[in-house]
Amino acid sequence: MQIEPSGLVPRWYGRRADGWMDRTRARRAETRAFWRVDLMTMIRTTGFLAGTITLAFSSIAGAADSTTSIDSLRAELNELRSQNEALAARVDAQDSEWLNEERAGEVRSLVQDVLADSQSRTSLQDSGMMAGYKAGKGFYLSNQDGSFSLMMSGQLQTRWVMNNNTSRVTGGGTPLPGSESQWGFQVRRAKVRFQGNVVDPSWTYMIEGGFDGPTNGLGQQTNAGTFEFQDAYIAKELENGLSLTFGQFKTPWMREELVDSSQQLAVERSTINEFYGQDRAVGIMASYATDTWNFAASYNNGQRTAVSAPYRYTNFTNNQTDWAFSGRFEYKFSGDWSDFDSFTSSPGDEEAIMVGLAGMGQKYGEQSAFDGLKVMGFTADISAKFAGFSLFASYVWQSYDASDINAALEDYEPWGMVVQAGYSLNDEWELFARYEDGNANGTPGNLFNFGAEDGNPSILTLGANYFINDNVKFTVDWGINFADTMNIFSANSSDTGWTSSDESDQWVLRAQLQLLF
Repeated sequence: MQIEPSGLVPRWYGRRADGWMDRTRARRAETRAFWRVDLMTMIRTTGFLAGTITLAFSSIAGAADSTTSIDSLRAELNELRSQNEALAARVDAQDSEWLNEERAGEVRSLVQDVLADSQSRTSLQDSGMMAGYKAGKGFYLSNQDGSFSLMMSGQLQTRWVMNNNTSRVTGGGTPLPGSESQWGFQVRRAKVRFQGNVVDPSWTYMIEGGFDGPTNGLGQQTNAGTFEFQDAYIAKELENGLSLTFGQFKTPWMREELVDSSQQLAVERSTINEFYGQDRAVGIMASYATDTWNFAASYNNGQRTAVSAPYRYTNFTNNQTDWAFSGRFEYKFSGDWSDFDSFTSSPGDEEAIMVGLAGMGQKYGEQSAFDGLKVMGFTADISAKFAGFSLFASYVWQSYDASDINAALEDYEPWGMVVQAGYSLNDEWELFARYEDGNANGTPGNLFNFGAEDGNPSILTLGANYFINDNVKFTVDWGINFADTMNIFSANSSDTGWTSSDESDQWVLRAQLQLLF
């Protein structure tokens, strides 16, 4: 991430404003100089006449008509005095009337431009700092050359959810009491992000945290409102497109997870992504990018499969794996890399097509309940955009090798697929549809639920987005599950709105308001 301070100051500021004022000052100086010369000439003339009068007094002191001459000279002096006063008045008038209507209009226009620009940009001249707001980036602070910067942004998602499930069960298939219909409000996400660079633009950082809800991603009870960090890393951009990342970050695995939650089509990501997505891990990642392709590989402490969040985000003493890795390759046929930051395509967008391949693997260690278990995975996806139309499709497969563990588990090979499409009617309205299906019997992070018979999601989701402005979006969608049994969720799961069921026709209605700052 790089800030260009030169772009923070209006290009015309130093030329239009200062140049116009210099020309105005010059005209005022010329006017004053002109009248000053005439005034001095008049003064010298007055002095000359005064001397002449004195000599005249001496030469006519004895003359009989002295009284008449003195009266005449006195009249001439009074006339000169009147002319001198009129000249001074003209100088004062010229000095006060230099700001005519045309120039006043120019000044008003200039002031309005400066005030409008200052609403989003401020130059702290004494300290050499820049501050303001950039659309899509958030609030920022930066020094003039951009070598040090800080950006702050955030995300709020408030939603209303209604779930209708005629046969509510736990992730293991045990029936649950209660009404078949449940509804209410929840704050799904409340995030704050700090990012920027230090020393120079090649050293970047990010710290992102969120206020946890009543349950985590596994449906486990938490202390509602607790702030937990999610992304926390340092990155160094090397030469020729190579970069290194150290800390906690999203592992290079499934594309749906890598696209930010604020840039999805539906209210929530698919259940397939929630089951197979590896989320974040602590480790190191190397990336290499060109104009047409990129590759990223990570070695870390362990990813989400069978490793719950409390053990992913702590230190080496709680490491649940002997080794864990993931890698992803992407090839871009057309478009810019930034086109794939979102699943939405706006009207008038040019063609953008990209394919991705990724793999992951990890072996669980002695500190895990599944010591010796090995998990390998593969995923492929395609993304396309053109003139308001967007398409995304993905397939994921995993293999669980339980031959070296003592737990009563068998080898298992779940799979899943997602297809979604969106179409923007205009700059405000977007329609979308998504279908997901798979063989994913079990709850993420709890392998003992694996193998629940017929626990496969088969969900169709239809919905619409209304973009109130660039920072506020309203989304509503409705989904229905066609599978007879869906046992992939814990009893307290609330993130997606779906719950486990042993009958078909469970449906979910969701409405969400999202604000970015």
